[in-house]
Amino acid sequence: MLKFLLFVFLAFPARAAVVESPASVVCALPENEELTLPDVLSLALCRNPQTAQAYLSALAAAEDLGTARAAYYPNLDFKASLDETGAKIKPTNEKTDSSTVSADLSLGWLLYDFGARKASVAQAEKALEIALYTQTDALQTLLFDTVRAYFDLFAARAEYENSLATRESAKAALDAAAKRFELGVAAYADKLQAETTFAESELTVAKAFEVERLAHGKLAVLLNENPTAALNLAPPAQTVVLPLPADDFGLLVDTAKKRRADFLAKKTAVEQAQAALDGQKAQNAPSVVLNAGAGAADKFSGDSRRTYRGNVGVSMSVPLFTGFENTHKIKRAKALLKKSRADLLAAENALKTELWTVFQTYRTALKSYEIALTMSASAEQNAAVALGAYKAGRGSILNVLDAQAKLADVRSTKSRSFYAVLTAKAEIVRKTGLVTPFEAEKGF
Repeated sequence: MLKFLLFVFLAFPARAAVVESPASVVCALPENEELTLPDVLSLALCRNPQTAQAYLSALAAAEDLGTARAAYYPNLDFKASLDETGAKIKPTNEKTDSSTVSADLSLGWLLYDFGARKASVAQAEKALEIALYTQTDALQTLLFDTVRAYFDLFAARAEYENSLATRESAKAALDAAAKRFELGVAAYADKLQAETTFAESELTVAKAFEVERLAHGKLAVLLNENPTAALNLAPPAQTVVLPLPADDFGLLVDTAKKRRADFLAKKTAVEQAQAALDGQKAQNAPSVVLNAGAGAADKFSGDSRRTYRGNVGVSMSVPLFTGFENTHKIKRAKALLKKSRADLLAAENALKTELWTVFQTYRTALKSYEIALTMSASAEQNAAVALGAYKAGRGSILNVLDAQAKLADVRSTKSRSFYAVLTAKAEIVRKTGLVTPFEAEKGF
């Protein structure tokens, strides 16, 4: 059910009807089950309040559309009244009292208004499309934020593990320097340098632990949990990350223009502004209304009598002069139409900039990861050889500490770049408006 929701909400960005709010689905955090990334995304969709916010906004827009369509139906009104009257005639002081009961039923039906209703409905339809695109964008933003938080958490855990490994190496160097100093074959400066390096490694461990806790709390909150909640997460597979197809930036831009919800909302806003202008122009046109009514009245008096009445007719209203109000409204609608077109152009430029930035970020992270993989084995071997040589009385503590520092940098680069690749690729998917980070489409 959860994974089905993931695709129902995002596979059809905006032209489908408003669907059930995922926030109405009860989904608890499993206690004894390891959560994969798709599981985490499903939980975020059905537990995070952003889903309810997006759904309710779209639902309100759907009701606005129903309100606009109401103009095509007739209006029917019923009115009833009871009147008491009294009079005193001078000089005879004769009193006359009477009671009158009346009931009236009236109907009004706008027959034709030269496109005003049609334009109003078109505006509401475009507003609903924008709301649905906004709903899709909000849900996809939530998905990407969850993906990024998931990768950030494991990147922080990897950094913490790297800091522990670095501290262990620094402890080994400190033990070796202390032993050689006790034997009188190493200077006191070697021991001091090793102690300083070990203290720095402990500080790095403390900072890495803080970063890991912050990342854990951020992901927990996205799942509508307390930051202290336990999360049993399955790590992403440590497989080789395949690059995107070469020279495909144009493909990214074309895909984003067709699939990205926020960009499609800007395009729809232009159509909505055009409908608003058409509707405002129609306000200068005549309107034809069918009027009909029926009523009855009964006067309770000495000459009591009941009367019936009815009417039917067609009326036409022509706005001749409104103090230039309609003229100003038309000019305003034209300005808003031009603004919406400028907004669309700005959105297209921003789209290209965002895609170019994340595309280069992806390529840089991928290159860094490939280099770190190549350097990893040699850095570990170099650190082990330097420490072994120092223990055997060859080399200096500086060589050991330098080799360990390089190994720590390689470990950090390897883990950071690996998760940077995953995050950047997920962001490319997000910026192009594809459904999920797992959608295989056109080489992504």
